[in-house]
Amino acid sequence: MGRWPSSPAWEILNALRTGFCGPEWTVRRPTSPWKGDGVMKPPRIRTRLSRWRRSWGFDRNDLRRDVDRAQMFYGLLLLMIFIAVTPPISIRAVQAVHHSGVKAERYEAATRHRVDATVVNIERRHTGREVTVTWIASDGTLHSGRYTSWRGASLGDRPAVWAGPGGVGEDPPRPHARTIGDCVATAVTAVAATGLVPGGVYLLLRRRLDKRRYRMWDEAWAGFDRRRIGP
Repeated sequence: MGRWPSSPAWEILNALRTGFCGPEWTVRRPTSPWKGDGVMKPPRIRTRLSRWRRSWGFDRNDLRRDVDRAQMFYGLLLLMIFIAVTPPISIRAVQAVHHSGVKAERYEAATRHRVDATVVNIERRHTGREVTVTWIASDGTLHSGRYTSWRGASLGDRPAVWAGPGGVGEDPPRPHARTIGDCVATAVTAVAATGLVPGGVYLLLRRRLDKRRYRMWDEAWAGFDRRRIGP
């Protein structure tokens, strides 16, 4: 499967060609892209590079015009600028977010601690329930605080809350996973924001070149219509 047929058609055709036109008109049998076992040969690296070059417009194809090559050239230029600028900007932004996140982790781990609190009052708000709790600190003093929660609570409940300089709340100290998530979100945002400028420039450039391309097509068709057909 995949091989060229071994019929005597080529020999007959070559004999006819040689008899009427001479040996220089002998028809050569086309070479097969398949190996002897019927498996197609993989393209070589040079062939792949040549295909990539032609796909980007760097060839001597007469169907390509200067406007097409200009679009390919400026597109590659903007892509190279994007590749060169994006990594340092993203790295700096991620480093800043990571440093700030680690600093917040250490601060909250040192200042916020879990307390054994008791619910003493509940007030319904538009943003949830405002829960008032009291707890006894490690030095024996009584403390109280309020926090807003969407969770159901009743008087006398003993919820898991954390107290610190900013008050009391249900959120534990900042975990490291949150810092990692912020770093990933920052990297994605930085890449997207950096790509907006070259992407926008390329779209504007393509729109302008498309207008020029359409005008050239109209002029070519108009010139074709003006040609005289016939004797």
